[in-house]
Amino acid sequence: MEILKFIFYLGIIYAIFGLLWSIINFLYKSMRGNPSKIETVFLQGLGYYFLASLTVTYLFNPFNLTEHDSGSYAFMVLGGIVLYFYLLSKLNKKKNIVTLFGNQSAPSMTKIDKLVEVILIVITLLFYLFTLLFPEIANHAVNNWFYTKIQLIYDTVLLNFIFGIIGIVFLIRILFQGMASSGFALNLITGNQTDSWSTKNSKDSDHYDDYEIVDEDVQEDSSSNLLN
Repeated sequence: MEILKFIFYLGIIYAIFGLLWSIINFLYKSMRGNPSKIETVFLQGLGYYFLASLTVTYLFNPFNLTEHDSGSYAFMVLGGIVLYFYLLSKLNKKKNIVTLFGNQSAPSMTKIDKLVEVILIVITLLFYLFTLLFPEIANHAVNNWFYTKIQLIYDTVLLNFIFGIIGIVFLIRILFQGMASSGFALNLITGNQTDSWSTKNSKDSDHYDDYEIVDEDVQEDSSSNLLN
């Protein structure tokens, strides 16, 4: 039961952070205009950094009434697995975006190379492991601000109920998409492709790279409506 609660609350943390981060991205792009490829990769990597930091912060300082031992090895491993599945679920989404937009994807969109995405995920997981050894790394003003805001948002009566539902759906989707993405990510790392992927997407490599930007833009449009 404690395992399910742990995963559930991690899902809430990821969901609320995703909302806050999409608002920050929207405000940044509103002021800067179209970001360069380097800026886009930096923002994505920074978001992953905070996801890893918040996961470690929750491990050592849970904000709910869970009974799991603070910093126990079992939950350290579980936290890494959930983070791993969540990051890989982002890779899996790109195929759906390609199918949805097809050749209508804007050619002016900044592209993130497939290899860069995989490298970002690997670096994030390595940073997670390093932060487990030295948790004080995650104890800084910006990370603590995010963690405090997440607690305040979740403790709001109506939002508590809404994010409770989102937490369940969100984590179920993450686990299924993450498991489905594992084999796909291994293909990216090794350079091998399944027959179905290679035959279907030999002409779609450019659209594949557009995924992350399209996904962020969708989130930012929602954020702009929220701000208005």
